Amino acid sequence: MDTDKLYEGLASESYKAFSEKLSKDGRYPAKGVKIPVLRKIAKEIGDCSFPFKYHEDVILRALQIGGWKKPFREKAESLDELFPYMSAWDHSDAAGSSLKIGKGEQEEALAYFLALLSDERTFAKRTAIVFLMSNRKRYDRKVLLDAITAADSDDYYISMAIAWALSFFYIDDKSTEEYFDKVSEATKKRTKQKIKDSRRC
Repeated sequence: MDTDKLYEGLASESYKAFSEKLSKDGRYPAKGVKIPVLRKIAKEIGDCSFPFKYHEDVILRALQIGGWKKPFREKAESLDELFPYMSAWDHSDAAGSSLKIGKGEQEEALAYFLALLSDERTFAKRTAIVFLMSNRKRYDRKVLLDAITAADSDDYYISMAIAWALSFFYIDDKSTEEYFDKVSEATKKRTKQKIKDSRRC
């Protein structure tokens, strides 16, 4: 499948410029297709495969995997294959936030993502944080908070993901503040800023 044809007429030059700034290594040029559009394309193409030529291709694949009506084990295997291609936070965030799991797969998914928090690859680890944040009401709050704060890092993308997660937990339950002292000062500061920003909405 040629993604050039899929993206034809759907790209934005301004969004292209924005997307190109996100990549950590500039591995893939951006086309400028927004995520809601990619989400629609992912539903339309189902399981179809394609080579990665553009920044959006990695997001599209992540959204495909997330929406599959397949066992979690197969989704996890496909995520493992996708991680080496991730080079930007929107790659990992699309993967972590879009993954759908069945009721009978919750514990399997939890074990997979908790283990992934020890991964040395930035965007694999960030995917896990985003998944746990997005599914925080499915699982034991303390288990998630203990695991997420223990994963804190000097890595900017990891620190920001943890701050984002802590802000959501705090909005749900103010007692989350006790976990702020379990992360670095940088992550704590980012968490407070995220909470402050959420109150402006």
